[in-house]
Amino acid sequence: MKLLQWTIFIDMLGYRDMNGAINTESAAKDLIHFMEVNKAIFEYQNNKTIEDGYKLSDQFNLYEFYEIKHAFISDSLILTFYPMEVSGLVDPDKMYMHSANALFIISMRLQTLIYNCFSEKGVFLRGGISNKYCYIKDAFAVGEGLIEAYKIESTIAIHPRIALSNEIVNNANLMKKIKYLSDVMYNGNQLISVDPTDNVSFLDYIGFQLATIDTGSTRVQHWVVNHRKWFDEHYHIVETYIEKHALEIEKKLKDLNTRRSALPVSNRSSIDRVIDKFEWLQSYHNSKVSKSSLLSNLLVKHT
Repeated sequence: MKLLQWTIFIDMLGYRDMNGAINTESAAKDLIHFMEVNKAIFEYQNNKTIEDGYKLSDQFNLYEFYEIKHAFISDSLILTFYPMEVSGLVDPDKMYMHSANALFIISMRLQTLIYNCFSEKGVFLRGGISNKYCYIKDAFAVGEGLIEAYKIESTIAIHPRIALSNEIVNNANLMKKIKYLSDVMYNGNQLISVDPTDNVSFLDYIGFQLATIDTGSTRVQHWVVNHRKWFDEHYHIVETYIEKHALEIEKKLKDLNTRRSALPVSNRSSIDRVIDKFEWLQSYHNSKVSKSSLLSNLLVKHT
């Protein structure tokens, strides 16, 4: 039996504008360095030391079940957790649990990319996630999962979010396990949010960050009492993440509104669509952060 495959297509919003504005060698090298760091993030997360750590763990061994491949093509990332046949995997219930666990690991790994993009270049991500087949070799990627993830990114996600396919959302057994892990590990803070305005399900990366410092969680309470130094260090990381996220959204909206005001009314429709995306991001950020017991002050201010 195999676990479910996870295929993710991610696009960097605003990358084309940055690329088009480059007119010097130093600017070109700076942007290339930024993309090299993004690539290095995934190479590091999948290195031999981390793989060996999973193999030695008595918990879920990711590398027993998946071959992990990724490719950067211009401003797009394609990532697939390619499932391997495991003879000892015969229980469908365990298959769904391990598959759900893999999505949590994907979310953890995406956090660093998301942060590097908005903190370094003010770039936010939009993407799609599919359970369908994808195969990656070097810089080449093929398969129906890639096409579905791309279509979700380009036609369903709309806003800066990583949306899931309907097939994933409608898989009751899988969603039950995702909810279970969210309840047990993150005090009920769900990995997947559903946008009430359009019913699109997406990875809740801000909620995920905040869940790791949720003092209502017995796990977090244990860390506070027994590993306070570690918790304080982690709290500072999350605080920086959320604060920088808010500041970059504010900067983006301020810039967009300034540019809009300089345009004739008849020429504003295009930039209005972009502003709408970042107003959505502002609303998403504030809706999550306002509920945090520790970081509720780090809201995106209205511009």
